[in-house]
Amino acid sequence: MKLSHIFAALVLTLASSAHADEWTGRDKNLHFVGGAAIGTAVTMATDKPLYGVAAGAAVGLAKELYDARNRATHTPSTKDLVVTVLGAAVGSYTTHIVIRKNFLGFQTNF
Repeated sequence: MKLSHIFAALVLTLASSAHADEWTGRDKNLHFVGGAAIGTAVTMATDKPLYGVAAGAAVGLAKELYDARNRATHTPSTKDLVVTVLGAAVGSYTTHIVIRKNFLGFQTNF
């Protein structure tokens, strides 16, 4: 079974909790930036953008599962998970394109 199939099944499982959650707002910005930071860090460490996306997805999923288990104080959201994974993808692939091994550097001539 592919990682994308597992992720799709988990998103559908959490979909019932996406009641009146909005796609905009400070909460989504934080999820995007958090996912991007995780994706960037893992991609820089491994030079594999798919690992960065997977790590962002795993952290986002863990956070939403935590929210689902603690509904008294937290609200699980599929939209939060999607935005976190989107941030991880943007961070991972931007990092892979811009900051590759032996890509950034400098040279001096006297």
